[in-house]
Amino acid sequence: MVHRRSREKLLLLVIAACLLPLHAALNVSSIDQCAPLSPRKTPVTGVTDLRADDIKVIGGLGDSIMAGFAMMGINEAGTGIVNFSSVTEFRGHSYAVGGDKGAVTVPNFLKHYSKSVKGASVGSHIVSYCGADTCLAVYRPLRDNLNAAQSGAVAKNLQTELDYLISRMKTYLGINYRNDWKLITIQIGSNDQCGYCNSGTKDDVTVEKYGAYVEAAIERIKQNIPKVLVNLLGTFEVSAVFPLTEGQAYCRPRHNDSSTILNRSMCSCSDSEENLRKMDELSAGYNEKLRAIAEKYKAVDGATFGVVYRPMPINIGSFPIDALSNLDCFHPSQKGHNWVAKIYCPTDSDRISVK
Repeated sequence: MVHRRSREKLLLLVIAACLLPLHAALNVSSIDQCAPLSPRKTPVTGVTDLRADDIKVIGGLGDSIMAGFAMMGINEAGTGIVNFSSVTEFRGHSYAVGGDKGAVTVPNFLKHYSKSVKGASVGSHIVSYCGADTCLAVYRPLRDNLNAAQSGAVAKNLQTELDYLISRMKTYLGINYRNDWKLITIQIGSNDQCGYCNSGTKDDVTVEKYGAYVEAAIERIKQNIPKVLVNLLGTFEVSAVFPLTEGQAYCRPRHNDSSTILNRSMCSCSDSEENLRKMDELSAGYNEKLRAIAEKYKAVDGATFGVVYRPMPINIGSFPIDALSNLDCFHPSQKGHNWVAKIYCPTDSDRISVK
């Protein structure tokens, strides 16, 4: 059994908190105000003994949120046949894996303690798609680095993402694959919820299938990647996006017709209250599976592998509308990504609203 003190230390690492006492962490407005860690007196004894400055490698698996799709919204000044802001992933600002200078991201929080962190994605590029029905995954290794997320991905696609992640990690300059401690964040499930209403994908997004796909990915990481802590993030209720965005001019409806908001076409379950309720049931079921997986693979003292589960305490109904991208009012904007990165800091709230 992991000692309570070790578990608290582990969770503080995963949520990229300041690794200070709680009252101190809550009294700063920037990671730069957090005190440095005193040098280690003894080597790391295992995954439950990790501190922020022990992490040398960071990676991510997930969908378009992890990939940073549409984050910067539509550039209305764009000209030409294609407005590239509508088909771009801004991976350098992805909340969990982005590494662009000045971006509010978990890797940049960790760099406050470990300057040599490797693997964060940088810059932007045209969207790459890998979904339940069609997978056309194209990686740009020098920009994606260890952000293996694919727009459109469901849990079924995690193996494709791992094919890239493991291969890239082994050949990444500056990484000691056998000995460096690694943090891999997994967030998947939004497209799975929407996939329930697609006859071609319905059978692959059941709670049972979802759990099996995620556990298979966890097992593969355990068997193939040395010295790793997996940060398993919960799903949130995607259904809440639709009432929030109804009739919002910000969401670029034509002639103020809410039916033209792109989120309606991006999620086939948006057409009825019954389907929205089913999405919520799936989200709850997915989270139960994630909790069970984390319990099965929980970190123990002396081990070099462990999984921690973090629920996503997101109340979408409380979002300011600009926390969503004005491209489709479905994907989070830069403000949304910044907020998600920040909520990894400790809080007494069970359910957090965007402020």
